[in-house]
Amino acid sequence: MASGAGFQVASFEDFASMVASMGPQAPVALFLSLEDAKPDEISNVIQAIRNAQGGEQSKILALHNDWEKMKVRMTARSAGCTDVLPMPPTEDQFRQALGMPPLSGPGKDAAPQPSPVQGAAGTDPSAQQAKTVLVVDDASIIRTGLKYILTEMGIKVLEASNGNEAYNIFLSSPPDMLITDLIMPGMDGFALMSRFRGNPATSKRPIIVVSSYGDKPRLVKALRSGANDFIVKPFRPEVVKDKVRRHLKLS
Repeated sequence: MASGAGFQVASFEDFASMVASMGPQAPVALFLSLEDAKPDEISNVIQAIRNAQGGEQSKILALHNDWEKMKVRMTARSAGCTDVLPMPPTEDQFRQALGMPPLSGPGKDAAPQPSPVQGAAGTDPSAQQAKTVLVVDDASIIRTGLKYILTEMGIKVLEASNGNEAYNIFLSSPPDMLITDLIMPGMDGFALMSRFRGNPATSKRPIIVVSSYGDKPRLVKALRSGANDFIVKPFRPEVVKDKVRRHLKLS
């Protein structure tokens, strides 16, 4: 996957051999499994990366089968990882984590698209609505995926990695819709929804929650707490677009 994207790839069976083989230049990205790793081992590896030349810009991406669970995400974040991905990640997840456009998107040789504000033929009609959506999730790969889908619709996207950050954003720039994860460190999605509904500028605006497959109790609680709809991870672009169009009353 990485070699196909033009990266030079090296793999190691353990952290010690990886650190021993490191040169003076830090890698662009490090993918490491959290399945059997000890927190101090992870921290030592990350510190070695950060100390290398260019290491501050390296992406440290943890892999875990239970990547969406709060305990796993908190362990990775506290150790210094940039993000947590499923094991193995899909190719689009891999590319998004490295800041590359998904394969499903337009390629570099694609014909230039007319600007949505010109109302040119072939653009999404919803693009002319100039709607704004606030996307809140502590996993940057989820935010990136949703942002890509919404941007394709001509929607302006605001991002927040936690409830506290999102609260400050919508107080100063009220969005037309809130899309939020439910389980986040600090202020969770339930508390964020309560504040969103309690703010006069956003009290009537739609909320869509993002949750894992099979998390029915939280979804029911979210809908009873003021959410208008939900999206189940891993989400499909067509499902996201359909629900956003419907609740924003886009053509």
